[in-house]
Amino acid sequence: MARTPVFWRDQIVVVFTYDRKNFFESAVVALSSEDGSELWRQTIDHVAIEPVIDANGTIYIASFAGAIHAYARDGNALWTSAFGKSNVTPPILSNGRLFIAETGGSGSKTRCLDAASGEVIWSAENGGHSYRLHVAGNRVFHATVVAGRQFGQSTIHLHCLLHQTGQKVWSVEVDQYHFNVIMAGNLLLWGARHALNAYDPATGALVAHPAIPDGTAISSGPVLADGTIIAADDSGIIRAIALEQKGLLFRKPALRELWFNSLPSSFAGQPLIVGDHVYLLTEQGRVYCYNLAGNAIGPILNVEGGKGGGSAAAGDTIAISQGRVLELYRR
Repeated sequence: MARTPVFWRDQIVVVFTYDRKNFFESAVVALSSEDGSELWRQTIDHVAIEPVIDANGTIYIASFAGAIHAYARDGNALWTSAFGKSNVTPPILSNGRLFIAETGGSGSKTRCLDAASGEVIWSAENGGHSYRLHVAGNRVFHATVVAGRQFGQSTIHLHCLLHQTGQKVWSVEVDQYHFNVIMAGNLLLWGARHALNAYDPATGALVAHPAIPDGTAISSGPVLADGTIIAADDSGIIRAIALEQKGLLFRKPALRELWFNSLPSSFAGQPLIVGDHVYLLTEQGRVYCYNLAGNAIGPILNVEGGKGGGSAAAGDTIAISQGRVLELYRR
């Protein structure tokens, strides 16, 4: 199973996870973006997640063993953080720090690590299974599912923490699962079940709430494309949404759907924005492309297919990973 690849200068780094001795193992592989030759590889004795690379080429990868692994740009191991008790989210890198949260039934912590050493700077209790974090300014945002005493009694909480200390700024309870979050303008946009929700980042108050059909969830995105919000749900529908201000005296935020298209599959990875085009990889290994007006751009690409995967771009090169395959295309 492939993870989303990441470009850094003339190399591309991708993680593949596979069965090994009745368990799992992951290969971290760096390839030349010019000719595809292998530059180096490392092995992680667990399921690993997509890489994060800083401006100096240092690579950070989280494993489901609850640790972060850091490698130099030449593949040499730099450090491995202390192993936690739970799986963790992909790390978010900001101002020399890495931010992660625990996932799964034993999850309960949000942590900040020193990117240079892997040492824990702070640890905060979040109460349960968390989704991918987002850092904006001096704030850390994420959603957490807190288990109740009995099955079906879970509650979902949105958290805002201080970047420097982990101190809680606010936490609100919501009535649906929330997944990926980004900052758009001065609002938090959260992909959720049945909706794409916009919140005031200062208070956590809900300010806009365009619904999507029942039984679906925004699982891919939201991402920003030249001011347009792109989000895709798990039923195979991609939407473009505009963030607007309505009203004469009191300007109130509003989210307006611009267009949507339906594809015959759900998506792998996140929507990829390259210039004024949006690329989407489906679980069947097909890559679809739209312009920001919603028009389909051909031809459709096909990769070998398999589990997982994602897409990345650098200049005129697009990388698609899925299953056991990494393919590069020139635009």
